[in-house]
Amino acid sequence: MDDDIRELISAPQAYLFGWPVPLLDEIGNLARAAYEGRIDLATWRRRDQELRGSMPPHLDPDAIVALHRRVTAAWREARRPGSADGAAAEALLTLMGRLRYLTEAAPSDADLWSELAGLTRQLREYSQHDNLNRSFARRAELIRGWLASSTEFDVVSGLPWDLVGRHRWITTMLGAVPTYVDEARRRALLDPANAEQVRAGASIRGHDGVPPAIAAAEVRQHLLYSAFGILLEETWRRDGYAEIGHDIAALWNKPATRRLLMEITADGWPPQYAAFDPGLPGLATHPTAASA
Repeated sequence: MDDDIRELISAPQAYLFGWPVPLLDEIGNLARAAYEGRIDLATWRRRDQELRGSMPPHLDPDAIVALHRRVTAAWREARRPGSADGAAAEALLTLMGRLRYLTEAAPSDADLWSELAGLTRQLREYSQHDNLNRSFARRAELIRGWLASSTEFDVVSGLPWDLVGRHRWITTMLGAVPTYVDEARRRALLDPANAEQVRAGASIRGHDGVPPAIAAAEVRQHLLYSAFGILLEETWRRDGYAEIGHDIAALWNKPATRRLLMEITADGWPPQYAAFDPGLPGLATHPTAASA
């Protein structure tokens, strides 16, 4: 163990890189409380920001990271059987945490997404009976709960919401139609342009391709508009139904129908996508092919 590290753990420290050690310990207690389920994510983020807001910015964060790496190496060495520094392992672990809390604030959704990806990869690689794996599973489930309301990442598809949201509206025989969220997920997962993200998100959604529950959404989506389409088409093909065809097309193209379709399909979408309307005009036509 290097002498400067030994000195840091040999006597109680009041400050670490200019920050009070009791404050760092309070920041660490917040993180533990969150991961143990004793406080929610919003509370953790708010309190963490409040505690950090009273302190000056770090002048040399790279020095903190470098020291953290050295302390981590010393801790690993101290844990080796027969190590002369074995008694210092706990103090080194405490110092590691304080150094980490200096530079790592409460996680953003992107931070949590990255952590969840790592945890779920571990879960796919190890036995479900492994003690460490059960610990990973508990933590992954907690993070899934935190991200369930995320407007950036979709834990069901394992994709960022912006990729899923591109399929909020699709083109059909009747023009633009809003999608159920699972249908948008299905389309996003099958989109060749998303191949890299689909592979990266496999462990999060627990499936290499399209999970069966999402794959089944295609039928539900088709039912949303197909009856209108079939009836309208038949009025084109049969004599004497032009007036009905005109009425069906006019009903489909009503703004109220559009709003209803958006409400029907809104469940599961983040607010910015649930309410999104691209403003495309209705395309249903009556039997004379004139726009209704």
